[in-house]
Amino acid sequence: MQTWAIALIIIGVVILLVAILVALHFIRNSLQRKKGVLAKRLVGGRLSRFAKIRSFQVLENLTLPSGKNDTVTIDRALITFNHVIVFQIRDECDTIYGDAKDPTWVSIKTDKNNDTLGRVAFGNPVRDAQRANDAVRRLLTRNKLGKIQTEYYVVFGDPQVTLSIGQGMPVLNYKDFKRLLGRSKYSEDGPVDVKAVANLLREGK
Repeated sequence: MQTWAIALIIIGVVILLVAILVALHFIRNSLQRKKGVLAKRLVGGRLSRFAKIRSFQVLENLTLPSGKNDTVTIDRALITFNHVIVFQIRDECDTIYGDAKDPTWVSIKTDKNNDTLGRVAFGNPVRDAQRANDAVRRLLTRNKLGKIQTEYYVVFGDPQVTLSIGQGMPVLNYKDFKRLLGRSKYSEDGPVDVKAVANLLREGK
């Protein structure tokens, strides 16, 4: 076989391998995005069902003022007769590493031998959730509703996620999230006008 023919074969094989690697990359990213969407739907659906049978309200994708010339987005806010609970829902998968003081956290995917297959960094979600809760508190206080209790949580919605994080942080996997909603204090009667607070949060003023 002539040299030029061999060279063409080699080039063709290289191009094919590159195409396969690119396709695998896009497939993996597509699956990750799909898992992320499903995670948010899973948490959001659970909150909606919880709220519906108790005459509570769940608001999603709220934007509230957060300091001077800044805003914060809240994934979900659950309004009960006693509380406003802020939920920031994360769609990262695999094993999550982070601590309260870390500016960034990481999601690491490993194989059966514990070799790293992928690593994704993202901003500390607890700080974002705290900013969201602070924005809610300022809004309630400004409207003379400061006695309403507020809480905030970060929920990693993928049921297969593993959390390797510092102790005592308001960070939940899906199982812990379901257990949280089972607390009796969230179903008790109280003085909060659910519809009025919901309208106030929607308006953001």
